[in-house]
Amino acid sequence: MATVVGSAFAILLAFMIIVAFQNYSGAKSAADSEGASTLEMFRTEAYFPAEQRDAARADLVCYARAVAYSEWPAMREDHTSPLVVPWINRWNDVFHRLDQRSPSEREAFSQLLMEDDARTDAAVARFREATPSVPSPRERFRVHGTMIAFLAAVLAAGLLVVNYLDHPYSGQAGSIKPTAMQFTLAAMKSIEPGPKPPCDASGRPVRS
Repeated sequence: MATVVGSAFAILLAFMIIVAFQNYSGAKSAADSEGASTLEMFRTEAYFPAEQRDAARADLVCYARAVAYSEWPAMREDHTSPLVVPWINRWNDVFHRLDQRSPSEREAFSQLLMEDDARTDAAVARFREATPSVPSPRERFRVHGTMIAFLAAVLAAGLLVVNYLDHPYSGQAGSIKPTAMQFTLAAMKSIEPGPKPPCDASGRPVRS
């Protein structure tokens, strides 16, 4: 039983580690992708007139700062920062005012659309992965404590059952009693003529 229970807990722990690692890896990948996409957007905006370029880049800088220094602490508490969305909306307003007159501007605009989609997907993935996939001990501590206590109780009860079954004549309640042999003794005593056994009532030999 110890081997089975230990193996079960080892498998469960391994599964939790894998899930947590996947969550960590996904969060890191999303954060890296969001940062890379934001930088690509910043570079692509160089193809637009200086005034438009500077306005768009300024909003991207503010977005990046809001993510790095406001949303990151907020994600520790499983929520978003109220600073991020306004910068996204403001950047979108600037984005739709960008010139598309020259071939290079039209191509840059299409590139920005793809980079913005990539940034948005990465931001969504980043926040999604911020939510723990494996509940931490501080969450519902009483519930986790109860579950652990229950598992410990089940394990202890199982060991007691094994010990009980492995010692069938222990004399505890429910253990096997000499009922059948007592019945046999009574039956033999009733048969006449009864023998005179060379032992006392406990079966200890007596001297003649």
